[in-house]
Amino acid sequence: MLRLRAMRITLIGLFGLVLLLAMTPHISRVSAEDNSTQTENAVTADSVERVATSERAVNAMMGCSYRTHVQNVGWQDFVSNGAMSGTEGQGLRLEGIEVNLENVNGDVGIEYTTHVQNIGWQNYAKNGAMSGTSGQSLRLEAIKIRLIGAGAENYDVYYQVHAQNFGWLDWAKNDASAGTEGFGLRLEGIRIMVVPKGDPAPGATDRPFVTTNIQSTYRTHIQNIGWQGWRKNGEMSGTTGENLRLEAIEIKNENLESNVGFEYQTHVQNLGWQGWKEDGELSGTANQGLRLEGIKIRLTGANANLFDVYYEAYVEGFGWMPWVMNGESAGTEGLGLRLEGIKIIVQLKGLPIPDNTANELGSLAQLVNKNHHIPADYVPDDLVWVNLPSTRDTQLRADAAEHLIQLFNGASAQGLTLYCNSGYRSYATQAALYQWNVEMYGVAGAELVSARPGMSEHQLGLAMDVTSATVDFDLVESFGATAEGQFIRDHAHEYGFIVRYPQGKTNITGYAYEPWHLRYLGVPVATAIYNSGKTMEEFYGIY
Repeated sequence: MLRLRAMRITLIGLFGLVLLLAMTPHISRVSAEDNSTQTENAVTADSVERVATSERAVNAMMGCSYRTHVQNVGWQDFVSNGAMSGTEGQGLRLEGIEVNLENVNGDVGIEYTTHVQNIGWQNYAKNGAMSGTSGQSLRLEAIKIRLIGAGAENYDVYYQVHAQNFGWLDWAKNDASAGTEGFGLRLEGIRIMVVPKGDPAPGATDRPFVTTNIQSTYRTHIQNIGWQGWRKNGEMSGTTGENLRLEAIEIKNENLESNVGFEYQTHVQNLGWQGWKEDGELSGTANQGLRLEGIKIRLTGANANLFDVYYEAYVEGFGWMPWVMNGESAGTEGLGLRLEGIKIIVQLKGLPIPDNTANELGSLAQLVNKNHHIPADYVPDDLVWVNLPSTRDTQLRADAAEHLIQLFNGASAQGLTLYCNSGYRSYATQAALYQWNVEMYGVAGAELVSARPGMSEHQLGLAMDVTSATVDFDLVESFGATAEGQFIRDHAHEYGFIVRYPQGKTNITGYAYEPWHLRYLGVPVATAIYNSGKTMEEFYGIY
């Protein structure tokens, strides 16, 4: 009996041991899963804490708040971090602004200045002080904002303005100008953001500012001189009357905030048109002895469409040529003539074309008419007596006399004989001649056929009246219908002369048709004017 009880106990023990061994893997699995769950819970908690920390850091990031004083509204409430202050579409001007930093950590402050109607740029205000005016009805036109202090290098401040007629301009940054200058336009709204250094801009940054202050600056490399100093805004670079060629040019805009640049190309002796250069690069050659013969200039940049660039060139033989603009050619091409001087002006679209530069006293291309006079004491210093068939002794400047001889020889080769009638006349001689015409024809009649003293090309020593036996050596319109007159009309330019007062141009020249009146300009200029079909006034744009 005892033995049977002992066996039952033994069997129960063995069964329990087997059961325990069978359950051990399951117990182990439960413990492992519990540990895994505990680990995952720990990771999740850590991540949540990090996110929370990051969110707290973002929420605590330095920003700015600002408010504006608005026409008819007064001070608006403060807004922050890129929200608009001011108005849009209501035509109301901003008159003042206050800007503060928020969540400042370290040595960082903020300064700002505004461009105010009738005042210009004010001194910088900072850290909540007002910039602009209040109660004076003066508009803000532009603004600059910058960070200051040792910690400023860790941030960028961006700002964008809504400007009258332009709408929202692009974002400006770190003390760059935003708005307009020189247009008399109001700011209507503004947005400001402070971001960590190097973060992307909130939007486009190409065109935050528009100004009329274009500082066109240029210099030329001149034969025997080298680089001249920089010239600005319509000043002449180069020389006139010294027969020195331009060899190279550099052009730039010193006001980089205007968002306007220059491109230009030159026509160079033996090389032709070079490629386009830009913003201060050299166009042409230096120290190679090659002349510039032509130039084209055009504007580039975000604000280029608001402006025109005008330029006029002083050309060998031609003097000052008419202004051209926006990529047109100035100078000559194919004539082998040097550029000697240049002027460049940038101005708002819609403004009148600049006045053409009158030719210098004594230049071959000098234009003289009822609006452009010669001093009473002017006498050319190179007058010579003309050794040609003539109705009276007369003089011309040496170069003109030489070419007149060639013209007469050309006519003689066609079996035609020309005669000189009247060349150089002094101021006093012209005064007497004009008075004689007044007595003969009255003032109105004299004005059509005779120049007042100081208004006659004859005083330049560059004009000659010619005639022929077929009109009894007289100065009459019928000379134009003679063989001699037709030769003059068709061939004078080949010798450097033009018929100065052509038929049908009295309303421009102020004088009746004079087929006998020749004006010397040199072969290239005379040919160009002849081919154009224009008078000197029309060709040069000087009236």
